[in-house]
Amino acid sequence: MAYIANVYLEERKFVYKALQDIRGIGETKAQDVCAKCGLGLNVKIGSLTSKEISLLAKEVDIIDKVETKLTRKVQEDIKRLVRIKAYRGRRHTQNLPCRGQRTHRNAQTRKRFDWRSMG
Repeated sequence: MAYIANVYLEERKFVYKALQDIRGIGETKAQDVCAKCGLGLNVKIGSLTSKEISLLAKEVDIIDKVETKLTRKVQEDIKRLVRIKAYRGRRHTQNLPCRGQRTHRNAQTRKRFDWRSMG
């Protein structure tokens, strides 16, 4: 197993699919990273050499917001919304949907589940 950006990547997966397991890397970024490293889309993680894995790790480190940096950025954005007393910030503190969804019939999961205990 390869270990990149605090995530273990499964050996049986293709490189561009395995990179998508890293939070903050989607399909397009994963394909771009593979292209920069000179890897095809049909290469599996298990067939990579240690040199290629370190090259992949360096390319992923160049990406600005990945894994913990992205999580921290999202949390800071929510704290900022709460601090400036924005409508979305109030909805976050009340554990209600903040993107315009209905709350009379829907959003039961959001109301019932304590999201703060997750992280």
